[in-house]
Amino acid sequence: MAMDEAEAKEQAKKYYRHDVELSQEEDVLDTWFSSALWPFSTMGWPEKTKELDLFYPTNTLVTGADIIFFWVARMIMFGMYELKKIPFKNVFFHGIVRDEIGRKMSKSLGNSPDPLDLIKEYGVDAIRFSMIYNTSQGQDVHFSTDLLGMGRNFANKIWNAARFVIMNLEGFDVKSVDKTKLDYELVDKWIISRLNETAKDVKDCLEKFELDNAAKAVYEFLRGDFCDWYVEIAKIRLYNNDEDKKISKLTAQYMLWTILEQGLRLLHPFMPFITEEIWQKIKVDGDTIMLQKYPVADDSLIDVKIEKSFEYIKEVVSSLRNIRAEKGISPAKPAKVVVSTSNSEELETLEKNELFIKKLANLEKLTCGTDLEAPSQSSLRVAGNSSVYMILKGLLNNEAEIKKINEQLAKLEKELEPVNRKLSDEKFTSKAPQHIIDRELRIQKEYS
Repeated sequence: MAMDEAEAKEQAKKYYRHDVELSQEEDVLDTWFSSALWPFSTMGWPEKTKELDLFYPTNTLVTGADIIFFWVARMIMFGMYELKKIPFKNVFFHGIVRDEIGRKMSKSLGNSPDPLDLIKEYGVDAIRFSMIYNTSQGQDVHFSTDLLGMGRNFANKIWNAARFVIMNLEGFDVKSVDKTKLDYELVDKWIISRLNETAKDVKDCLEKFELDNAAKAVYEFLRGDFCDWYVEIAKIRLYNNDEDKKISKLTAQYMLWTILEQGLRLLHPFMPFITEEIWQKIKVDGDTIMLQKYPVADDSLIDVKIEKSFEYIKEVVSSLRNIRAEKGISPAKPAKVVVSTSNSEELETLEKNELFIKKLANLEKLTCGTDLEAPSQSSLRVAGNSSVYMILKGLLNNEAEIKKINEQLAKLEKELEPVNRKLSDEKFTSKAPQHIIDRELRIQKEYS
């Protein structure tokens, strides 16, 4: 291979050991010429085929911005010249995957990971989802295997939630359910509202080519709303075998199936393999999830008031969990809680959902009312317009708590020591760059 004619002659002479007359092949086109023909040459052109009529022009071309002139512009020129039509309506330029220090990945640099090794460790769906989730529209992404962990964890979360749902659908037939006779709780109305709101958000994002935001919307709904909240509350209803709770249990089963099935459809473009595998186990009709209708939002089922009420429950439960975490109180220890509110809607929400709150936060007693006094020896958090008190008496080991605080103080003092030493050193303050000094001052302020 030679870069020019002179170099080619020199190489030929060296090989044949005498002067050689070379001539350049004239009937050669570069690779971009054939690539420019791709939109219509693959459809049977120059013949007038059904494929050409159906697929030319197409809707969207997805490519990198680094080949706009080499490929995109030439496809447009050739398409206009031969067929008098631009070959696509939209061009979506995705970002370039770079290494951790910003270099374009290439074989010559050796900075490109082996995809088969990544697939073996993380899985195809996890890689696909992680890359979409972490790549903002039009922006390059600095690749690191650290990015892939969240996709793998998400896939595991979906798989485990699906296993739970399937195990609790034994004897359940969705076709025989009369939806009008079910007992819909606040949590059911909330998850249906969130499903439709998510479907609406995903549609809007996809139409604007905001693939990362679409993936984030699906992630927040399935991982947060469905797995972390709805499934946990469903357990309370499913494990209650009282005769008068049969309809509540059936409602939970129906909602679990519905949300999982629709959620899999939403997730399918981002995680095609795991969604197909799970869908095959819960499907009613159809051969593959690929051919099912993508969820379309029903605006009449989006209820802002319902969502606000359930968000309040989440705030109350989360605030109690935070108190436990901060105070080192075991989640297994039942607690007594007082919630005082001046808001009648919040009080009604608390009273109607007392069972769920007590189970989710492991409460021995929940006292709700208006303008209640703060109990002694309690820790306070605010949720909505409510004051949430957890009574600490009997929950804390005072000696252990004092020891823990002293250890934290000692640790902070130790971490602050080198910062104070630097800032009191005149050589450091006179020679160090200002942003370094500002950083140390910021640390000193945070720890003081």
